[in-house]
Amino acid sequence: MPQAANQAAPSSIVTGPLRFHFVPLLFAAICFSCGVGASRGMWFAPALSLFGLLGCGTFSLLAASKAQRVSLLPVGATFLILGVFCAEAAPQPAPQIQLVQLADGTRRIVEGTVTRLGPVHSIESTLPFSDKLREEQSQQFQLKLNSVITNGMPQPLAGGLSLTLFAPLDTAFPRISCGDIVRATVTMRQPERYLDPGVWDESEYMLAEGIGAFGSGKAAAFSVVSEAAHTTLSCWLHSMQQNVSSRLLAFADRQQPGAHLPAFFRLNHEDATMLTAMLTGDRSYLSRGVRTGFERTGSFHLLVVSGMHLAIFAGLIFFLAKAVRLPRVAATLITILLSFSYALFTGYGQPVQRSFWMITLFLIGRLLWRERSALNAIGFAALGLLVIKPQALLDAGFQMTLLSVLAIAGVAAPIAEKTFAPYLAALRDLWLLPIDPALPPRIAQFRVSMRLIAEHASFIVGRRISNAIPFLMRGLLRGLELLLISVIVELVMSMPMALYFHRITAVALPVNFFVVPLLGILLPSAIIVLLTLLVAPAIAFLPAVLTSAVLHAVLWVIHLFANSMTGDLRTPTPSIIAITIWLTGTTLAIWLVRRQRLAILLTLTVLTAAAFIAIVPNRTLYHRGSLEVTTIDVGQGDSLLVITPEGKTLLIDAGGVVGASPDAKFDMGEDVVSQVLWARGIRKLDAVAITHAHTDHIGGMPAVLRNFRPRELWIGRNPDSPTYDRIIQEAEALGIRMRQQAAGDSFRFGSTEIQVLSPAPGYMPRATPSNDDSLVLRVSYGQTSALLEGDAEAASEARMVAHGGLHSDLLKVGHHGSKTSTTPGFLAAVSPSYAAISVGLHNYYGHPKLETLEKLEDAHVRTYRTDLLGASTFYLDGKHVTEADWSVVPAE
Repeated sequence: MPQAANQAAPSSIVTGPLRFHFVPLLFAAICFSCGVGASRGMWFAPALSLFGLLGCGTFSLLAASKAQRVSLLPVGATFLILGVFCAEAAPQPAPQIQLVQLADGTRRIVEGTVTRLGPVHSIESTLPFSDKLREEQSQQFQLKLNSVITNGMPQPLAGGLSLTLFAPLDTAFPRISCGDIVRATVTMRQPERYLDPGVWDESEYMLAEGIGAFGSGKAAAFSVVSEAAHTTLSCWLHSMQQNVSSRLLAFADRQQPGAHLPAFFRLNHEDATMLTAMLTGDRSYLSRGVRTGFERTGSFHLLVVSGMHLAIFAGLIFFLAKAVRLPRVAATLITILLSFSYALFTGYGQPVQRSFWMITLFLIGRLLWRERSALNAIGFAALGLLVIKPQALLDAGFQMTLLSVLAIAGVAAPIAEKTFAPYLAALRDLWLLPIDPALPPRIAQFRVSMRLIAEHASFIVGRRISNAIPFLMRGLLRGLELLLISVIVELVMSMPMALYFHRITAVALPVNFFVVPLLGILLPSAIIVLLTLLVAPAIAFLPAVLTSAVLHAVLWVIHLFANSMTGDLRTPTPSIIAITIWLTGTTLAIWLVRRQRLAILLTLTVLTAAAFIAIVPNRTLYHRGSLEVTTIDVGQGDSLLVITPEGKTLLIDAGGVVGASPDAKFDMGEDVVSQVLWARGIRKLDAVAITHAHTDHIGGMPAVLRNFRPRELWIGRNPDSPTYDRIIQEAEALGIRMRQQAAGDSFRFGSTEIQVLSPAPGYMPRATPSNDDSLVLRVSYGQTSALLEGDAEAASEARMVAHGGLHSDLLKVGHHGSKTSTTPGFLAAVSPSYAAISVGLHNYYGHPKLETLEKLEDAHVRTYRTDLLGASTFYLDGKHVTEADWSVVPAE
């Protein structure tokens, strides 16, 4: 066969069987991962691990030289022990103990070097215990602290501080640059840590990022001590990133030459914030409204710089390098170098770092194994990443990146290879006839048929149009390839989406099918817009037309599916059994697809079954025969979960952050309360209750209503306020039945009796929300009961005492243990055995007050505080009350 024919002959990826000699590094990565996982369950002395590693390694070499078959077991043990050793020997983030101890809410003067600064934002926030909005501006910084000023003298202080400065709208922020040494009067606090099951630990994450405390202060109490002597690489990259972001935003905000074009072809401010996130990794401009649609459709990774963006960039570079016929080594090195430059430009955050090293190691693996096995290259990449950072194994981003490439290379590629991939490859160089004899008969016949179809069509539609028929066929097969990849990836990703994001991405398949090809156009065109803005701003509007059209098409698809009936399905945390079944099914699918008979059908059946297991909700965890009352740790706020003996669920309040902006990225209802409910296996609530309309009680309620669609919403007498009105509108939109309660009402809720003790039937609230608006409930089961007081104060307590019938075994103390509640007469009338106080650590109000704690102690009441103990659970079995941690067993 001629040499030209050899070069033009279509090639395919050899998937090969799952045998050790074919994919040794995949098996090595699996054994290494098992070792890392084992180290999380128990502690192994590094010295002992090293001794075992040397012993197993020596035995493996001896076995390999004598009997290779026997050597597989010691080789696997060697990599397993290597995983244990690397995990135990890996350096841990600095605990920053001194800074953590100083972050107690006290105002302090600190001095440090600016390592990162964000843009100035105009924000709206609410005043404490009020829904009155105030407008101001803020700017966020990261400081590497040098000292804390005590009594006018600087004391050494090391650590990282995330600082937010606030100023009135008419006040200019001081000019600050990265690298400046600054001094500020700030109130420092620790990252919030909610001691609840299933809730993400922000403090651990921030320590890994080098941040030991958060701080806030006024811009007027902030000054520059000395300007940066020189610009570091990180500051230079950050400044360039900010410059690019500001240019994109300014370009979108000003009148463009193409202003006469329809809005579909013009970039607006919101479009620019998305392009900024896609190109530079700067998410600070993204609003919650923009994020929501992408999150609901499981496509948030398309919005920000992620592994997909870096992969598209690297793929584009590699394609161009091959198009100009660069050698394999040169093409690989150029791709890695430019990908690294782009990764640095985007801030080189954890997801980008992981993606860059995955791409780099994969490309190196391709060079070493000549595409003999994609799974071996993936194993090489995973092993390299885990050796460097073993703790990445438990990182959701790492797992999802690895699962995505495993789904494509391990399942989708073999299916394609057995079906349409040879035909797709055969369409390359279709008119090069010497290729045909070297191909299998059916593939050669396909090439001949396509040429005959094109020849015959030329008599009808002309040569130019008929020559497009092979390209049309190639496009259809590419579409089929994309559909196959989307289906397989979505099936495999069902478990991590349910486990980490509690989402059933029913619409992710069509979204990705339409959006991913558009992203392949959008990202290069957006890069061209960016380059023209930097080099020739006058013509930037030309590529911006294409960019805006593609971006608006993407947004149209996202919003279409996000607003559909299946656009926001949520699911509880999968059980250990479900995770095990899914993992077994996915592994089995990778093995089955390489068999000969019924391989594709069996593979798709197993993957579908595994995905179904992942999203089928497990049973709600509760104690049959006992009334449960759990105080959820929501910081300085209130949220209670009540579960009846037969499993009916009631949530009272949903916490909230006082003073938070309505567009804040953190949502107490989504990020804390919902996580607790999902960890308990709850998918739908029977009822929710609002005690009163203060933000620290209802700020998280809109997310809870959307996520759990309760049948009923119980309310008392509340004045109008923006937050409260938004909840009522949300409830009406979701078709939730509203029941207004007042003192004297009594009704059954499952097998429990609920009495309403406050507010009085004729109670008229003030113009703004107040504590005495609180809806107070007494929940009884058998001879046991719990009195849930909300924030009711002395006036409400006096009226309830006068009415009588307050005795309860458990008291949820009013108003976070403030001295305005829990009056002596009320406490004596309730006479509880147990009390629970919902309060935030180092809160600004000094709750709970010492005198309240002393009253409870004098009354011999066993008191539990969420700031110290986190979520606390009490069981009322009709005769006795017992306290327990959150770990309950499923009902039989």
